[in-house]
Amino acid sequence: MMTELASKSIGRPVSFDRTSTIEAATNLYWQSGVAATSFNKVSRALGVSKPTLYRYFGDEDGLVSAAIEHYVSQRTLYADLLGATGDIRTDLNAWFDKQIDDLYQRHADASMPTGCLLMECVQLGNAIGEKSRATVHQAVQGILDMFEERLKAAEAAGQLRPGIDLNAAVRLVAGQTIIAKNVVLIGEPKENLKRMVALAIDGITA
Repeated sequence: MMTELASKSIGRPVSFDRTSTIEAATNLYWQSGVAATSFNKVSRALGVSKPTLYRYFGDEDGLVSAAIEHYVSQRTLYADLLGATGDIRTDLNAWFDKQIDDLYQRHADASMPTGCLLMECVQLGNAIGEKSRATVHQAVQGILDMFEERLKAAEAAGQLRPGIDLNAAVRLVAGQTIIAKNVVLIGEPKENLKRMVALAIDGITA
């Protein structure tokens, strides 16, 4: 019995907080960049030994994947705004207005990292591990699915341009989120960004 208890104590430290570790790792990856943050750096910064990180996350890819998943879970998509009025132009503009307001608010907060951790991982491609790529794909697909569902309803209601390529329209709209996150970083005034997005929306609506 004593041997069994000792084994359990060594194998699973009761003091380890997986949730707090993921939160701290997420902030570190977001602040410093995934590519620039080695497993050794994470271990030192979090004060958690590498064997413990391996024990709970399997490998570095497992930790990065968990951090991406946590990052995505903390972002508010405001999906309800996409169907608030039933008019696709109004709803898309309201959705992007809210997202852009949030982007500028976070950018003005010096304690918040800049940029988008998810988009960084998209750009890293095969430089991140298989688990992380799968998590990124799932997150991006979720955003595309959200817009596709709404645009299909708008097309059925005759609110999109006749003969529009729905697949391209979905990606054009989703792409505005990437543009917005980069435009914020170069200091473009918020209202200018909202007008740019509105032009893209006008391009697909009837």
